[in-house]
Amino acid sequence: MPHRRRLFTVLAASTVLALAAAPAAQAADKRLAGNDRYETAAAVSQAFEGAQYAPVFLATGENFPDALAAAAAAGADQSRVLLTGRYTLPAATLAELKAREPLGVYIVGGTSSVSAEVETSLERLGYSTLRLSGEDRYDTSAVVAQILFDDPDTVFLATGENYPDALSGAAAAGSIGAPVLLVRPNSLPEPIRAALTDEFLPLKPSRFIVLGDEKAVSGAVLDQIKALGFQGATFERLAGADRYATAVAVGRRFFPTSTSAVLAVGDNFPDALAAGPFAAETGAPLLLTQKTTTPAATQAELDRRQPTDRVYVGAAQPS
Repeated sequence: MPHRRRLFTVLAASTVLALAAAPAAQAADKRLAGNDRYETAAAVSQAFEGAQYAPVFLATGENFPDALAAAAAAGADQSRVLLTGRYTLPAATLAELKAREPLGVYIVGGTSSVSAEVETSLERLGYSTLRLSGEDRYDTSAVVAQILFDDPDTVFLATGENYPDALSGAAAAGSIGAPVLLVRPNSLPEPIRAALTDEFLPLKPSRFIVLGDEKAVSGAVLDQIKALGFQGATFERLAGADRYATAVAVGRRFFPTSTSAVLAVGDNFPDALAAGPFAAETGAPLLLTQKTTTPAATQAELDRRQPTDRVYVGAAQPS
């Protein structure tokens, strides 16, 4: 698991977010949901056990890239992701912050996603904050990886142009203390290249987990990484015929014997973003479904696993 106390102290000596480990919570055969994405994220947060005072990750609920990186980091810390509007903290998010009493809040993303006004309001309420952001989504994922993860042995790669592959990947990454880096389908973004070769905080993984097929992350991207000195690294691709089958492949690889399953809709991002850290904490795969029907790949996996308990997050309905 990444060790963040040292790095946060270096970056903000008087504003330390203590990282609390939490015992794994038991999933239950139930639904975690609210009237909107913010209430749903709060409901998922409430389902965590033993993580009182742990730092909270706050990301915009209006777009997905920043929260993808946040979900993996939160999962690695057995913490939660809460969502916010750009200019105001939703009532459900504020209530959950007050209930959890976190020692600090990681704000993931720039002021165009989570405004300075939101940051100021958190500080006025007494929360220590640390903003993790870059010039774009790729840079932000690199910043999160470099600042919050100490020498990760494994790094997950996902396309930054869409969210489904990274949703289930964030749960798996969080479960083993690995970051998710966002890349373009056919090229390695400069911030990711820099993170892999940085003089002071380089990411030097020996294993890359590639999420999605060649259309999502092409072999050309992997070749560019190998050319940076990673010829000896292991590259493992997890992909299926669609987003649902890819989530199944990720679940089989990283949660092969789990008797639990967490399910969220795969055609929208907010619910699954909040569900990822919860799945990591409970040691369960995050499977993707549809609002009113269960895709064939997901249903086949449920039939194969025969989970003793299932958690449906947000709009997903038990089948």
